[in-house]
Amino acid sequence: MTPPNPPAKPAFYDIARIRRAALAAAGVVAPWGVGMAAGQATNGSIASFGAYLLLVSFPTVPVARPVLTLGLAALILSGFACLGAMVTIGGAGFFAMAVAAALAQAVMELRGGPLRLPVALGALAFFLSIEPLPPGGWQLYGGLFLAGTIWAVAVAAVVLPRAPASGSSLPVGDWAGGRFLATAASASLLGALLAGISPSSHPGWLPAAALRVLKPTREQTLRRMKQRGIGSLLGAACGGLLLGWASAPWLHATLVGILVFAMLMIGAKRYGAWTFCLTAVALAFDLGPVASPLPLAFDRVLLTAGGLLVVTALFFLLPRGSAAPSKTVPKVHAESGAGS
Repeated sequence: MTPPNPPAKPAFYDIARIRRAALAAAGVVAPWGVGMAAGQATNGSIASFGAYLLLVSFPTVPVARPVLTLGLAALILSGFACLGAMVTIGGAGFFAMAVAAALAQAVMELRGGPLRLPVALGALAFFLSIEPLPPGGWQLYGGLFLAGTIWAVAVAAVVLPRAPASGSSLPVGDWAGGRFLATAASASLLGALLAGISPSSHPGWLPAAALRVLKPTREQTLRRMKQRGIGSLLGAACGGLLLGWASAPWLHATLVGILVFAMLMIGAKRYGAWTFCLTAVALAFDLGPVASPLPLAFDRVLLTAGGLLVVTALFFLLPRGSAAPSKTVPKVHAESGAGS
């Protein structure tokens, strides 16, 4: 008689998972630590931002061509970040790239594959890399960001588990896919227009927040808004408080590392809590001037709410679920898919 399988260990009792999360979190903040040791904490935080986005792009590393996939993801993320650093809020380049980033994210959302999440987070990197920049301009910013992603490629290749890559999902060329692409472009453009008139110190978060909840159908988008809404709003508040309160670089980096560790332990299946950590950490990498915690938190919450309202206003443009082909995600990638 075959004995029954033992129950799976909870995440916080899984030693292997704890070790992976701790090593990945340490990998994220390591460039920041190097920057602080060299008296260049801001430069170190930029490299850590790149490392963070690459590592959270891959809950698992593809078995086939892992280094190539990770390398392409590093170039995608760094390219979007450089483009964000090159444009100015309200300029023609900003609006054009906002639409292009949204279309790239939407196409990869439909096609699927291991680069889907790197492209989605690349769009996020674009919006969060727009102003203000450190001395040295976009060239220095882009170089530091790329260095961080290259470092993260090495960390991911060693630390993260391997799993087969998921295949393609929804067709791009049909009517439902076209409506999703048009909605994504419209949401990003409307968010960018609102960002252009926003008095916020980091208005790029508004269109980014809109794109983070947009999915190919009304049902999927509504479900994502419910899952993500509270987590995003609380995460935005936490990110603002973290920026305003943890003014010392070492404390700031330590708290970011703790949040990254918690995010990796929670996993994307618990999407609300995972989103809270994602939003808080992403907004913690802000090069703007130090401000009081409460106004910063309120500002980030308003931007997040604005992004959700943009999607709500354009919700009618999305196709219904019956208009789009069903999406099949391999079981091994259930957690990865949840994290988009």
